[in-house]
Amino acid sequence: MMSYHDEDNQYLIVGGGVAGIIAALDLAETGRDVYLVDKAASLGGQVAKLDKIYPTDHCAFCPLWTDIKKVQTHSRIAVHTSSKVKDVTEKKGKYAVTISKEPTIIDENLCIYCGRCLQKCSAGAVRPLWEHASPPSYFIDASTCTDCGDCVDICPTGAIDLNRTAVEIVLSVNDIIWATGFKEVDLSLLPEFCIGSHPDIMTSLEFEKWTAEAGHNKGSIIRKLNGTAPQNIAFIQCAGARDQRMLPYCSAVCCMHAIKQAQWVKRREPDIDCCIFYTDLRTVGRDYYEYSLRDIKGSGIKLIRGRPGLIYPLPDRGSIAIKYENTLTQTREIARFDMVVLNGNLQPSLVRTVGKGMRGPSLDSEGFVDTTRDDLSRFAGGFALEPADIADSVIQGSSAAINVATKTIYKR
Repeated sequence: MMSYHDEDNQYLIVGGGVAGIIAALDLAETGRDVYLVDKAASLGGQVAKLDKIYPTDHCAFCPLWTDIKKVQTHSRIAVHTSSKVKDVTEKKGKYAVTISKEPTIIDENLCIYCGRCLQKCSAGAVRPLWEHASPPSYFIDASTCTDCGDCVDICPTGAIDLNRTAVEIVLSVNDIIWATGFKEVDLSLLPEFCIGSHPDIMTSLEFEKWTAEAGHNKGSIIRKLNGTAPQNIAFIQCAGARDQRMLPYCSAVCCMHAIKQAQWVKRREPDIDCCIFYTDLRTVGRDYYEYSLRDIKGSGIKLIRGRPGLIYPLPDRGSIAIKYENTLTQTREIARFDMVVLNGNLQPSLVRTVGKGMRGPSLDSEGFVDTTRDDLSRFAGGFALEPADIADSVIQGSSAAINVATKTIYKR
């Protein structure tokens, strides 16, 4: 909630994940006015979708919620959610940035979270804004809304307006920090993973949401197929990553993410066997390697060095076959699993938007911001800059803020 405006002292941060949030807070504390823009309806980025974070095993929500509240109440930060950068033009050493703000059908300032709209909506278009949003609010998914108007009639505060339209805002800023994070790549382009052929073949973020303690299943480890507990789960590393057909780089977070998920499965259901198929175990952060060695309740997590060549549902759909070569024993094997989690298909978000009518930062061949190419691209952090986990994203977000404040260009 920006209350002070200095037209010669304003900056834009694109992306409201951890890198963008930290950059906004650090830059605002130097006495600069900050616009923080995010395309999602709430701040937090991908971290807001996580259940636990390694290596502390704390819930992802607690530290994130604290920083989000700081951003929302800071006198030098103006937050624009449900907003995208539509155009950027340079004029007299500054940038005129056109922001397209999607219509907010439910005004969160008027919503009292009574739940009447949720109960009335037969199309299932009304959902909580975010499980931990403060104050809590609902939003309406326009893609499933039927415009019936029942929610408008039942809302006691008049918070719902189905006729709100998108608006455009033009901001004049000195510099821009790109902190747009990552998205999952569609693995259906790699046929060996058979994604979409069985409900229990899912990506790591889908599995995180499915098993989250704050989610629909309240932390229960159950199969999508039939709601029963699985006997075993396979975690497949480098699914799409380190693969010239899709993503040639290592996604950086996947080894630790799989280890975390497997360990939490064992904590909740010790009888479920967990197996991680890996290329190399990359546990390079502080305390990461020690974390990977932990033996939960003495049961252990099986590690197999090998990249499966085929994942395929068995004819009865009761289980899933994985065909692989164990590169340590040099044997070809086939194993059955009840659930398969694919890990590694992470791509910087900007690669999907820049080049489609929007002027944005220069990107390298892998879709990351090339901070050495031009002035518009010189400040970036988090997964927009390079594959990075939470700790690295925080450091890079803070570094980008310092570089903006001191006009230092970060070079890789």
